[in-house]
Amino acid sequence: MTVVQSLENQAPFRVGVFNMPPFAFRSGGGQWSGLAVTLLQHIANASGLRYSLTEFQNMDEVMKAVENNTIDFAAIAVDPTPEFELTMNFTNAFELSGTSIAITKHSHLPLLNLVESIWQSIIPHFVGVVLFTLIIFGVIVGLIERKKNTSQFGGGFWSTIGEGVWWSSATISTVGYGDRVPKTKRGRLVGGLWMLIAFALTSLLAGLLSSILTVARINSEIHTPNDLFRLKCGAVLNSAAFVDGANMKYDMTPYASMDDCLRALDRKQISAVLGESVRLSWLMNQPQWKNLIMIPNPIVRLYSAFPVSSEVDPQTLDILNYHLLKITDTKEWVAMRHLFLGDPL
Repeated sequence: MTVVQSLENQAPFRVGVFNMPPFAFRSGGGQWSGLAVTLLQHIANASGLRYSLTEFQNMDEVMKAVENNTIDFAAIAVDPTPEFELTMNFTNAFELSGTSIAITKHSHLPLLNLVESIWQSIIPHFVGVVLFTLIIFGVIVGLIERKKNTSQFGGGFWSTIGEGVWWSSATISTVGYGDRVPKTKRGRLVGGLWMLIAFALTSLLAGLLSSILTVARINSEIHTPNDLFRLKCGAVLNSAAFVDGANMKYDMTPYASMDDCLRALDRKQISAVLGESVRLSWLMNQPQWKNLIMIPNPIVRLYSAFPVSSEVDPQTLDILNYHLLKITDTKEWVAMRHLFLGDPL
């Protein structure tokens, strides 16, 4: 059995930190707190690691300090990028993250914008699939019932098809007039299968409509990430979100901090802000950004980790990762996330 060594004899870590709520921020008593800072405290307590904090002004400063080995560790959450991997190390990931988009709210939803939002979405294709499936099941039931249920599905070929399609339409709409009901065993079997499929299709369609209407209500300019190609976007310089936007060929404007990005967005100097998903979600709940909102789905999914200097030896990094993984697999970690992110217990 492998014994995990402690870090009690390790020289104190030089740890960088800057204001990056909910991962790092000063509490009411002036002490540093936040999800990343608290996780570091738990790792230090479990491993015997000693450390001292050095405050920085922004992401760019703290990442350069890690790259230059001025500090050993940064108590912040970072989405690793290939560029960062060349100059520093990272711990194991401790938070599902990625790059999301913040845009300005629109208080009204003109009819033309609504129609455009729906037309540019997947909904027209989905409706086509629904109609095709509806017709197929209507035809099948009509043909099955044609000879043994003549009072409801009898008549000529096209009349039977019409009655079958009418039945499948009434079924998917959940109206259930009862004027057309399969009576044969095969007809009822196919009818029961159609009821299950119809329920699933209508539920999916309702979800799609809700999502499209939410985005359309948020901002009539932006319906999908593809709309960002023709708009000016902003992100924190050297952040993973900035790299993601540049890789996607967006017109990116760099800013020193997320507050600067959101301020520019609020003043309509830019049309969208790209940022780390968890932090952006937290910021959207702050009263000063009440006119902004985050598009529901991230454009890139990643995992956040702690940046570590390349001078930290592999054995020390292994010990840090061991305790990180052990802590994030406990109920205490769930409580921490609930405290700082508001996630359910």
